[in-house]
Amino acid sequence: MTVAMRYSFGDCWLDTASREFSRRGQSVHLSPKAFDLLCTLIQQRPRVVGKAELMQALWPDTFVVEGNLPVIVAEVRDALGDRAFSATAIKTHHGIGYGFTLDVEESSHARRADPDDPQLLLIVGSRHLALNPGANGVGREPTCDVYINDASVSRSHAQIEVRGETATIKDLGSKNGTRVRGSLLASPADLQDGDEIAFGSVKARFIIKRRRDPRSTVTL
Repeated sequence: MTVAMRYSFGDCWLDTASREFSRRGQSVHLSPKAFDLLCTLIQQRPRVVGKAELMQALWPDTFVVEGNLPVIVAEVRDALGDRAFSATAIKTHHGIGYGFTLDVEESSHARRADPDDPQLLLIVGSRHLALNPGANGVGREPTCDVYINDASVSRSHAQIEVRGETATIKDLGSKNGTRVRGSLLASPADLQDGDEIAFGSVKARFIIKRRRDPRSTVTL
């Protein structure tokens, strides 16, 4: 099952369900191949994706000369806007392939948030994962709202229930447990801004980001 995702980075926004890409709130056209290339690089970050792998993803079972790939990369960079920003976002590894380097906020729900609403996030490594109202499943199962591909994480590991600015976490009988502020979670607990959470051996941080508050812990 393929989960529709929404990705936000810099001043850009990408939705895999609607295949929409926008910058600074304005829709920007991407050809189907360019859209697929950007999705692949974002989903595989921070790994450098080899040229052969990208060619197979964009043109499966079709012979296409390698010279077409830089053309698609250039189209994506043009869509990202500022040349320095786009070159930083998509880094060329000469003779190998390309990698996406920016921090990305991602959500499995294609929901446009009210600009005044606070945003609740889990930061896992370089990934900034948006939590949505209601139940957010955390686990190694790809269909989870917060997907963590690590052997220490159970397929259905934990759940974070979001109600306004309140987020309550509970363990779902995971093999290696869930820890909040260093303590093993035995019953549901409310999360506080800045809390460290451990799902098995994977550490995460819970953040409340107020979109229009300059004192926010994490800036847009």
